[in-house]
Amino acid sequence: MNRRCPSADTLSALVDEALPAGEREPLLAHSASCPLCAAQLAELRAVHDAFRALPSASPGVDLAPGVIARLQAERVAPPPAPSRTPWSARLAALIAAMASWRNQLVPLAGTTAAIGLGVWLGGMLLAAEEAVSPPSPSATLVAMSLFDAVPPGNLCPRANACGANGSTR
Repeated sequence: MNRRCPSADTLSALVDEALPAGEREPLLAHSASCPLCAAQLAELRAVHDAFRALPSASPGVDLAPGVIARLQAERVAPPPAPSRTPWSARLAALIAAMASWRNQLVPLAGTTAAIGLGVWLGGMLLAAEEAVSPPSPSATLVAMSLFDAVPPGNLCPRANACGANGSTR
């Protein structure tokens, strides 16, 4: 087949006599000169003739009434008109629906309680840190530290004059 050859669908339409008369003659002329198209057209005609040679079979039973009856039975009925129910019946239905949600709500409530407790305890820890922080030294105490035995920035004059880390404070 080359670029000018018709598709298999077009050749099949020629065999089935489904092409308009204006397209039929050029296609027949092309297939007479093209050996590939002639072979494909011969195969399609053989299949077409084989199907025509088959005997026609009837099922012996009319299936249409059974199918129609089944379709009508499965047709969706229109929804019933909403009726006014008393508030107690609606409340009972809501409670019954929530009872089925209990299995999903228990883990959610536990998770919420754990997060809330964590936030509350964390807030207590932060508040405790603020209360424990040392008070800021006043300006008078800072000025008086100049008169210590060891002035700030100096070395200890003797071993027992300084604290454990080398300062008097």
